[in-house]
Amino acid sequence: MSPGNGGRGGARAERLSLPRSRKPRVLVVSDPGKPEALEAAERVADHLQGRARVLDVETVRSRDPIRSKPDLVVVLGGDGAMLAVSFRLGKRQVPVLGVNFGRVGFLAGVSREHALRVLDRALEGRAALEEHAMMHARIRRQGRVLLDTHILNEIAIQRTWGSSMVEVDLTVDRRPVCQYRGDGVIVATATGSTAYSLAAGGPVLSPRLDAFVVTPLAPYMLGMRPLVLPGHRVAALTVHQDAGFTADGHEEHRLHPGDVVRVGPSRRRFRLVVDTTFYDRLRGKLGWGVTPGDGEA
Repeated sequence: MSPGNGGRGGARAERLSLPRSRKPRVLVVSDPGKPEALEAAERVADHLQGRARVLDVETVRSRDPIRSKPDLVVVLGGDGAMLAVSFRLGKRQVPVLGVNFGRVGFLAGVSREHALRVLDRALEGRAALEEHAMMHARIRRQGRVLLDTHILNEIAIQRTWGSSMVEVDLTVDRRPVCQYRGDGVIVATATGSTAYSLAAGGPVLSPRLDAFVVTPLAPYMLGMRPLVLPGHRVAALTVHQDAGFTADGHEEHRLHPGDVVRVGPSRRRFRLVVDTTFYDRLRGKLGWGVTPGDGEA
């Protein structure tokens, strides 16, 4: 596994800095499944004329690596589009500004109404930037590496269609922890704690935390509860039945008995341009702190 970065935190806040000696290069990526996003992509490109060099306006879904060399990527879509871009950027830690055309939008956290204002702030070097820790994941089968990738949100191991449950052994730094029996298990980063893991009953972690959360899916034993691990540890999950594997929605594999999924710290960071704090996003996206209704039906 990739060793941890000494003293790393989860998400550090700083200011975005784009080149001043030349026009910054900007890549615009739009979700083709959202007509409003396609229209907005053209408006963004027009807005950038004379102030930045627009490398391309992508309007098709792609998993291919981003070959151009942007200084900033503007994504118009939902969190799925943001996860796809994080995968396509590979090792490059290019700042990404996500404009929400989805439902929740934790990563695509800029509202469409404020998109051009935040983009202006980014070009002026006044936008806030968060660095989000990622997770390194590998799948091994009989000594062979089937997958080696870096994850922003989570990996999930799930029972296959027609099977009653899947058994997954968890070890941390080679020390046995437990065996999960149920529909599966999720391992999420602090960033991913507000996604699938949260829907499965896991806790919300501040993205500033250097931690992972292991969340069982419909566990057979009621005592099995989510477990928070230090982010510098390496966890291994060994499956005992055929199972499905997904990672951030861009990787899918069929696991066989004896396959081992290892997850641990990554040297990579996802650099997210934001205009609100994490706690603002919790209140705005999940309704935290909202006063309950007065009882109307």
